[in-house]
Amino acid sequence: MIHKAISCWLKMPVTLGVVAGFLVINSVSARGEPVNVIFDTDMSGDCDDVAALVVLNNAADAGEVKILACLANAHDQDKASAATIDVINTFYGRPNTPIGTYHGPKFGPGKSPYTAALRDEFPHTALPDDQMPGAVDIYRKTLAAQPDHSVTVLSVGFLCNLAELLQSPPDKISPLNGVELVRNKVKQLVLMGGHFPGGTNDFECNFSNSDAGPFTQYTVENWPTPILFCGYEIGCPITTGRVYKDAPPSPARRAYELFTHFNGRPSWDPTAALAAVRDPRLYWTIQTNGYCRVSSNGTSVWTQTPNRGHSYLAVKIPPGEVGKVLDNILLVPQKKK
Repeated sequence: MIHKAISCWLKMPVTLGVVAGFLVINSVSARGEPVNVIFDTDMSGDCDDVAALVVLNNAADAGEVKILACLANAHDQDKASAATIDVINTFYGRPNTPIGTYHGPKFGPGKSPYTAALRDEFPHTALPDDQMPGAVDIYRKTLAAQPDHSVTVLSVGFLCNLAELLQSPPDKISPLNGVELVRNKVKQLVLMGGHFPGGTNDFECNFSNSDAGPFTQYTVENWPTPILFCGYEIGCPITTGRVYKDAPPSPARRAYELFTHFNGRPSWDPTAALAAVRDPRLYWTIQTNGYCRVSSNGTSVWTQTPNRGHSYLAVKIPPGEVGKVLDNILLVPQKKK
């Protein structure tokens, strides 16, 4: 029954639409081609990052997504974020997906409850984080190789990689600087972060944790394509992962076991992945006509004017129903490659 439900979910038709003048980028192009996704994650911080990458891999198995690259944007005390990403992609038959890591000043969750265990217990070939290619190089190589306006960037962590990408100069990879490269190649940024409509005292971890604020402010202010914000309030009431208690062994099951003891977890990151993979209007309403204003400490507030191509998700169907969709996706077994 679970597999039948997911098969139906993955096969639902998707089209392009316009909401209040803002182009809603959906999961399948007008030609029925898969969405090209770059996944940017603080993989060491929370098992819901693992779940988001599982959503992408299952959508890729269904032919709806192509995972172009994965980037880690937080420091991991065990230097095992890249290995964890590689473990998951290898488990789903994508061991050659490019991976890059953030090499800047240290910040982030520090010691992860699960990345070292996944590194040690599952097959992978990734090196320690500080020996992996830099995230900006992977971004530039990946974007330069894609058709114009064809890439969805899905960010579910800190925005340091994105800020440094925007600040990157022309190089041997591309004659374009970072802003020009993003403007030419990226269709939209789907961003898990903020709290909407928000206020000056609203903090959210991805935007304001530690030294993240300046990266957040710079990225949101300078990103040259549409941004869809999936705020804290969207994923918080959606609990997923309890289903792993009786599931076969997998990297995701192990991560949820170590992080939550199968008690479930709010679904901030997998909801953002769902919004990137599917037409988000299937599950949420989309608020437009304004923009997200971010202060230097990472607090955010929705401001009514001007319209800058920003939008954010608002509740449409009961959160528990979205949770059932996500749990069903998480239980889809990997294909035999």
